[in-house]
Amino acid sequence: MRTGNRRVFAIGDVAGGPQFTHVAGYHAGIVIRRALFGLPARVDYAALPWVTYADPELAHVGLTEAAARDAGHAVTVLAEPLAGNDRAQAERTTEGLIKAVLGRRGRVLGVTIVAPRAGEMIALWGLAIQKRLGIGAIAASLPPYPTMGEISKRAAGGHYTPRLYGERARRLVGLVQRWLP
Repeated sequence: MRTGNRRVFAIGDVAGGPQFTHVAGYHAGIVIRRALFGLPARVDYAALPWVTYADPELAHVGLTEAAARDAGHAVTVLAEPLAGNDRAQAERTTEGLIKAVLGRRGRVLGVTIVAPRAGEMIALWGLAIQKRLGIGAIAASLPPYPTMGEISKRAAGGHYTPRLYGERARRLVGLVQRWLP
């Protein structure tokens, strides 16, 4: 973001790249860290969220399923319809879904949300991508009830459903039940 003059930085739309208001604020934070405090900082768009303000909203962060596959990742996809969310049911806004793209060991690579207020729900996933968190971090979160944001936890929990309710788990529970009074 530094220009030909070492003392002049370009931020926002004039810097090129994604043209969003939140990117200009992000650029400003980087310039402040570098120019005023001399701290190392550089642009990383891996966790850049974007939102299309339609009805319902469409929000996305990270890699799409196709981009993750093209990049050579072993991909797992989790999808959860909004219809299973109690707040969506109460507000009669059940059209939509969340789709999470995971890499090895459940690391979050990208997420797309189609839902009312999807733009407000995507930030959690951007943080997960930025901090290289696994899906377990989202599954272990404690969202307030009833909120649309609960769909994120429910989708993340879907990653563990086959293991929790599979044949092996049933056998283990049966064995434990025989030992308990």
